[in-house]
Amino acid sequence: MVRRYGILAYGAFGTMFDVALMVIGSLLVGLSISVLLAGFGVINVIQELSTGAMLASSLVLAVIGLFCLGVASEGPLGRGRALVGFKLWEVGIGRTIAVIVVGLLALFVYGLIDGVVEGLPAPLVTGAEGVRSVGIAGLTVMPLIGVPLSLLVRWYPNGPLWLPRADLPVMFVVWAIATMAFLG
Repeated sequence: MVRRYGILAYGAFGTMFDVALMVIGSLLVGLSISVLLAGFGVINVIQELSTGAMLASSLVLAVIGLFCLGVASEGPLGRGRALVGFKLWEVGIGRTIAVIVVGLLALFVYGLIDGVVEGLPAPLVTGAEGVRSVGIAGLTVMPLIGVPLSLLVRWYPNGPLWLPRADLPVMFVVWAIATMAFLG
């Protein structure tokens, strides 16, 4: 029994950690692209950056974001860990506990980097705020909306064959939208 729930805990935590890394990575890569576009004058922004600050900020954000996406692709999510063999309620409880732990972990990481990015260019501060927003969304929106919605998609009877496999994209979309709401 301990081994069974150990497998559930590992699978649930790995899945939620990977989804959080995908959200953080997507956020940072998108922010990097927008900083580059603003630096080259393609889009208008309120705060102007010097060329060096623009390039350095964009490079740092892109490297960290792509690193997060790479780790997520190699983790349990990348190996297709779908928690097969567990009851739906077990998966739900496991993912809910895991998403709360991942949210707390993201807030802990934000606490570590908050003082470091102080005084650096604004895009790096915004990237750090994105990590905080991922943590807050993981603690609030994901246990209430993201995980139940993913379980509903996974359970839905007589749906198309691809629908049970859409539970992870559903969690990603909910977490990304919630992160953007808390960031703004």
